[in-house]
Amino acid sequence: MSRARPRWRAIGRFLAVQLAIVLLAIAPMLVSVAAGQLGAALGCTVNEAGPHPCPLWGMDIGNTLSTAGVFGWLTLATLPAGAILWLAHILYTLVRLVRTYRQRSGP
Repeated sequence: MSRARPRWRAIGRFLAVQLAIVLLAIAPMLVSVAAGQLGAALGCTVNEAGPHPCPLWGMDIGNTLSTAGVFGWLTLATLPAGAILWLAHILYTLVRLVRTYRQRSGP
């Protein structure tokens, strides 16, 4: 029964790292989509052509929305990097599992 807790803790840690890698990879796209949705909710145009006037609480946030909308292009770099990190973490975990199994079953 004492082995069950560390095993579940290791599984939780593995899943947390995997989730962090995926969120890191798609974060720029989430920012871009959020900017587009906020612009649509305010009735503003958000695109790569440049900032358009977009008032929110008496301030113009068009420039910020435009910058956040263009931020989605960073996904071209973060998705491949995230995929490599994701696979590397899985391979690292598999190697550690095999080493642990061999040590426990030992000669």
